[in-house]
This record gives sequence, structure tokens and C-alpha cells, in this order.
Amino acid sequence: MSRMLNRREFIVASSALTAAAIAGWAADAPIKLAHREGNMLRESTPKVYEMAASIPGISGLEVQTVRSNLWDREMALTYKKESLKWKIRTVSMGGSFPAGGTLLKPHEAEDSIRKSLVSGEILGAGVVLVGGFRETCPRMDDEASYGPVVEMLKRVAPMAADIGMIIGLELSLTTDEYLKLLKLVDHPAVRAYWDAHGTESMVHQGDGIRGIEVIGKDICQMHLKNGRKQMWEEDIIDWPKTFAAIKKSGYDNWFAFETAHASPEACIEQTKRNIAYVMQYLG
Repeated sequence: MSRMLNRREFIVASSALTAAAIAGWAADAPIKLAHREGNMLRESTPKVYEMAASIPGISGLEVQTVRSNLWDREMALTYKKESLKWKIRTVSMGGSFPAGGTLLKPHEAEDSIRKSLVSGEILGAGVVLVGGFRETCPRMDDEASYGPVVEMLKRVAPMAADIGMIIGLELSLTTDEYLKLLKLVDHPAVRAYWDAHGTESMVHQGDGIRGIEVIGKDICQMHLKNGRKQMWEEDIIDWPKTFAAIKKSGYDNWFAFETAHASPEACIEQTKRNIAYVMQYLG
């Protein structure tokens, strides 16, 4: 039986990993890997698809909706052309709120989500990511806070379902609070977008993994990140245990790297290593 490499062995081995080896694995692997546009380039450009195509094993992008001006139809079509040209799928629409926009302003949030759904349909995306963290996250112990959010999500969910998309909620909630919110909305087009590292960093001890164990295959998409470190470096998330939970859960949707990089060149090289690390556990 083969064993997992330790940190030192992994760094040495990944340095020698060839693009052909990664590409060959990616073609056969049951998992789908994307990267987040906002972490790849400091400024938005449709050329991000070409950059993604240069990273063996990456086959999708999570675009930054507002920053990249994707509510504009012509810009969305430009991104779509690049997506088709480089054979990199747009898997999700991140950054769907303009400055000052939050879930706690439900009328403005509804308008933003609807616009992002329209753009997502053009681009062929499957998910509109809707975030809410700490002070912009509904409080699940206060109906005055979460009630209007629930009603807004109930209104936009049918539109998402009609065009084959999902509204993915990435929130600073515990697993139990997520379950409460999703049960109140009660629509298959509104699901959890999971970020194990983000959940742990917001002081939910153990919920980064527990959410995967409990919500599992019903999660619509996941972020893979480790703050400013690389995934093979120690951090607040135990990735081997997290990957084991993912495999056991039956989750089979997209993973989007949300990893920090000092430059586009660093992004390419470090993402190759991150993919090699993920290969050890999910390949």
C-alpha cells in the first residue's frame, strides 16, 4: 500500500512533477479543479483564461462578477469567448455584490444576485457565490436579521432553478446555523458554498470539517485555501483529515483554489504544487 508523503518529501517530489504528469492525472481524476480570478491577477482581464490554461490540472475559473464588469453583457460575452477559446469553463460567479452591498440589505442584494444570474447564464456558470461574513452575515438567533434574507432567497431561487444555476451561500455560520438557514429557505437552488479554512478561521472550532461531514454532497462548490501559506504548509486546517471527509461525503462538485500569490508567475508555479498536494489525497 502506498503512503502519503510527508511535508519535506512532498516539496522535493512536487518540484520534479512534470506538466504531463499533472495533465494526465487531471484527465482521469474524478475531481474538478478551478482557480479564483481575484487571486490570480490583481486587475481583471479576459486573459485570465489563457493564464488558467497554462496551469496543468486547472479546467475552470471562478470569476469576479462586479470587479470584472460582468453585469455588462458585452463584457460577459468577451469573457465567454475567451472561455471557449482556451477550453476553461467558468464554473462560478464570485464577488457578486458591489461596494457596500451585503445580504443584510436584501432589496439591493436581490438585484445584485439577479444580475449575476443573468451573467452566469451567458457564461455557462453553475453557481452564483453569495458571501456574508461576520457583521454582514445574518444572525441566526435573531429573526429580524435572518428573516428578510430568507424571504429574499426564496424570491430569487426560482430564477436560479429556471436557468439551471445554484445560489451558493458562503457565510460565517456554524454547521447547525447553515442547516437552519437552508431549511428555512427550503429550495434546492440555494445551497452551501463551503470554505473549510474560512469557517475555521472565524472561530468555529471543528466546523470546517464538520460541515463537510454533515452537509456533504449537498454542498454546491468548495474553496481550497490556506491563508497566505501553501496548502502543504501547516495551518489551522488539517487538510489530510479534510480531504478524507470530502471523499467520505460523496461530494463531487468543483473545487476552486483561493490561494494567495505574490505574482502571476508565482500563482502558476505554486498552483502546480497545490494540485500535486491535492492529488495525493483526492486523485
